[in-house]
Amino acid sequence: MNLKPLCAPVLLLGFAACATAKPVEDSAGVTPSSSVSTGQPARWTGSLQPMQQRSGGLGPTGQNKAFGTVNLTSKGPERTAISISLSTPLQNSTSLNWAILPGRCGSGTLPLVGIERFPVIDVGTNGRGQLEAEMSLGLPDQGAFHINIYWAGGQQLSDVMTCANLRKS
Repeated sequence: MNLKPLCAPVLLLGFAACATAKPVEDSAGVTPSSSVSTGQPARWTGSLQPMQQRSGGLGPTGQNKAFGTVNLTSKGPERTAISISLSTPLQNSTSLNWAILPGRCGSGTLPLVGIERFPVIDVGTNGRGQLEAEMSLGLPDQGAFHINIYWAGGQQLSDVMTCANLRKS
């Protein structure tokens, strides 16, 4: 039996199947996509809640007294307007890192982009911080997301001061 006439069509089908584009998913199974395709800007909101302090010791832990609100609004395929209002127990002026991460508060996932790309939140001597900015980031259409705000100099899950589960509105 001569199989040579079948080889070319089978190879072409194999190449076509390999060349088909498939969206890349992150570790949480979320496919990043901008809301611009739906015609309506994505808007995600959340309330910052105190986090349980984490320590390596066996002694009692307490809650951090940090509260606030978060509003994220899509301004195009790769632009996001950010509004974060924060009240902390801090008494010195400082800058705080923050990030948007997939999943719910407390999950150990990686941020959507590197923490260094998120603008810092400047906190005054009264413990209040406000951030009104735009950044290069496309908001997803669906999924579960949260933001972490870290103690000064922190970037790890153990450094989270406050967290907000985001909901699409």
